[in-house]
Amino acid sequence: MKAAYNIRRITLRVPSQLHREFSQAASERYLSLNQLAVQALETYLVQEKGRFPLKELSDMLAPAAQAKGLTEEELMRHVREARRRIWQERYQQVIEAARRV
Repeated sequence: MKAAYNIRRITLRVPSQLHREFSQAASERYLSLNQLAVQALETYLVQEKGRFPLKELSDMLAPAAQAKGLTEEELMRHVREARRRIWQERYQQVIEAARRV
């Protein structure tokens, strides 16, 4: 198996209230708990470690957004949505590759 498709398991112990809220959030997004947890971890890394820096991406896209008449808030919404789609596609690729092994 390639390193890029190497999936590891972690076990989390969380309070029951947090589990209920997390389960509800996953359900509302039509995601599994695992999918939402992966997204949450990736979001944490983005915010804490600077991966996929939204501010830099926003700055790069600002001229095009202004030409289209988008506000900064609308631009950031589009950037977050694009990032979410990229993560989902990458996650699906990892899962599909793992199933083939």
